[in-house]
This record gives sequence, C-alpha cells and structure tokens, in this order.
Amino acid sequence: MDQMPPEAKHYKPSINIAQAPQLGAPLLYIGTAYVFLIVAALLFVVQGKWVAAGDYGRIAVVLLVHFFTLGFLSMTAMGILTQWVPVVFDTPAFSVRQARFHFGTYLLGVLIMALGLSQGWWPVVAAGGVVLALAIVVWSVRVMAQLRRSTKPRDFVYRGIQGAVFGFNVVWVLGVFMALAFVGWRPSFAVLPVHIATALVAWLGFLVLSVQVKLNPMFSMAKADGLPFSLPLYLAATGVLLGWISLFTSRTVLQVGAGFWVLTVLIAIVELTVVVKRGKSPQFDRVFIGVGVAWLLFLVAALLATAFNPLAVMVAFWGFLTLILTYQARILPFMVAVAVAKRLPGPVFKAFFMAQAMYSKNQPIFIGLLGLLGSGLAVWGRVVNRAGLETDSGIVALILVGAQLGGVALHIGRGRHQGVAAKP
Repeated sequence: MDQMPPEAKHYKPSINIAQAPQLGAPLLYIGTAYVFLIVAALLFVVQGKWVAAGDYGRIAVVLLVHFFTLGFLSMTAMGILTQWVPVVFDTPAFSVRQARFHFGTYLLGVLIMALGLSQGWWPVVAAGGVVLALAIVVWSVRVMAQLRRSTKPRDFVYRGIQGAVFGFNVVWVLGVFMALAFVGWRPSFAVLPVHIATALVAWLGFLVLSVQVKLNPMFSMAKADGLPFSLPLYLAATGVLLGWISLFTSRTVLQVGAGFWVLTVLIAIVELTVVVKRGKSPQFDRVFIGVGVAWLLFLVAALLATAFNPLAVMVAFWGFLTLILTYQARILPFMVAVAVAKRLPGPVFKAFFMAQAMYSKNQPIFIGLLGLLGSGLAVWGRVVNRAGLETDSGIVALILVGAQLGGVALHIGRGRHQGVAAKP
C-alpha cells in the first residue's frame, strides 16, 4: 500500500513541462467546451422565463443544465487533466490519437443524449447515456493508469485527483436513476440533489481544490509550506458522503453535509489569502481577483445549500464559470507558450517567461465583475420571477465568453509574435 506523505508543511509544488502533451489534445476538449457554453448561454437567454418561474423540471431547462455541466464544465475539466496530469505527475501524456478517441466518444454520448432529451425520445436518451458512461469509464481508467505510473508522492493532490475521477463516475451512476424517473420509475429517495452535489463537489470541487494547490503558489510566487491543503478535501468528501447516506435516510443529512461544504469554502478562502500574502511577486497578480470572486460565489452557494435552496446550484454554476475563465486566462497562454518553447532552441522552462507576454493582466478583473453581475441578475430574476433579468444574465454570459476568447486570442498573438522576434 502507498504510504501517505507528511502533511502539507513538506509540500512543494513542482512540474515537468517537458511532459506536456501536444497542444491539440487538451484543446479538443477546451475548444468544444466553449461551444457548449455559448449554446447554454443562448438557451438561457431564450428559456430564462422557465428558470425565473422555478420550472427546473422542464426539458428545455434540463437540456440547458446538461449542456453547461456535461458540455462546458466536464469537457473543460477533462481537457485540463489531459494537460495537467502528465505535467504535474511527470507521467507520459495521451497522444493526440488517444485524446481524439476519448473526446469523440464522450461528445457522441452527450449529443445523442441531448437529441433524445430535446425530442422526448427516452430510448435515445438511454442510448446516449450508455455511450457517455462508457466514454467516462474508459477515460477514467486511462487517467488512473497515468497516475499509477507516476513516481511522484501519493500526496493529497494525487488523492484529490483520484477522488475527482471516482466522483465523475458516481455522477453517471446517479444519472441512471434520474433517467429511470423519466420512464416512470420513481425512486423513493431524493436522487436529484445528491446527483447535483456529487457533480459539483465530488467531481468538480475535488478537482478545483487539488489543482489550485499548484496554481495559486505559482501565480503568487509563494511557498505553500505549513498550510493543511488536505483539510478542505476531507471536509468536502465528508459532505458528499453524508449526501450519499441521505439517499437511505433523510434529506436533513444532506443539509448537514452542506454545512461541511461551508467549512470547506471558508478554509479554502483562508488558505488562498495566506498564499497571496506570502507572495514574492513584485506586483499583485490580478488573477486572484477573479479567483476571489469565484470563491465568494461558492460560499454563497454552500450557505444556500444548507437551506436546500435551489438557487445554490445557479450561484455555484456562476462560481465555476468565473473560476474557470479566470484560470484559463492564464492557463491557455501557458499551454501555447509551452508548445512554442518546444520548437525554439534552449530549455523548455523559458515557456514560463514567454507566457507572461501572452496574457492580459486586467482580464481577471473583468471576468470577476461580470461573474458577480451575471450571478446577481440570475438570482434576482428568480426571486422576483422576472424573465427579463434571466435573459440579461444569459447576455452577460455571452459577453463574458466573447471577451474571454477575444482577449486570450489577442494576447497570445502578441506574445507569440514577441517570442518569434526574440528567436536567435
């Protein structure tokens, strides 16, 4: 059995960018994820009246939610792990061919399921779910194999990624029970909130809590010594476990679990603040403005979850959107810089310096402000039952996507031009 290493006081971030996959592998997921995000935002603009009325069971709303979760959130997560696991755990990456197979199978499952939902064809929904489940299982097995081949310590980051991949699979299992409800089988226990909680906490939450342990110290040029980064993971896991137990007891147990998520977010915010204060960077990195806004939204979502308020999901969605776009404003330029650096003479680590010329310092501020605006409009529209506010929230999301893609493309173009000009 693997021995768990000492606590975080001995943890030091390290990566091997020479293991980065070809750029096309992660971009298959990330690029398609943006397409799904645009479609979800457009649906929100058109179907906002049902969201404002709280008609969450309407097929159009269910389709919108899954375009965002399966399409944008999960595809982004899979793309990031395609890039991140080899670099962080110093293990061979997926080839572009392997990535295309994983991506194509997953995309096919999402599209078949979406077609079935849109037309009310439940056998087609079931077929799409089968393809989707197979795609997730095959991808998960291969990611787990990458992790097993790693010689890095089996620390809390390693366990966090394992937990996230496991949670991803529990999500589709619970999704099977949700699908059965559409064909007339009604489980006696409340599967839906646990399905959502597993997706947002066990899959995406574990992933965020693990990935940020590498990203935040790197962005702030700070040491991570002495911070119990494993504690938020344990608290989040406890909350999820209580959620699963609630399937066989009562939903009060799930509300207690939500209390653990409140503690998770509070401790994560404290740790983020400490890392930023320890930073040795000459200037404050504005990426933490967008990150801070996202964690504020997560805190609001967790508090709402303790009251079993469905608005918790909406706020959490905006939190993930804000966090992902903020980090991607830095991660995408870095991925391009690595690809460029590999083609230029000299050590690959020069990509760190090239990436600095490829991102906008102010873009995280813009993302954070729009994240607050969009979430505020969405919540307000539901509280007062005004469809126009939900429409405005969808428009804000579209503006956010356009500004993100345009800003990243512009600064990557400038940075690549500088890199080529500097080539000896």
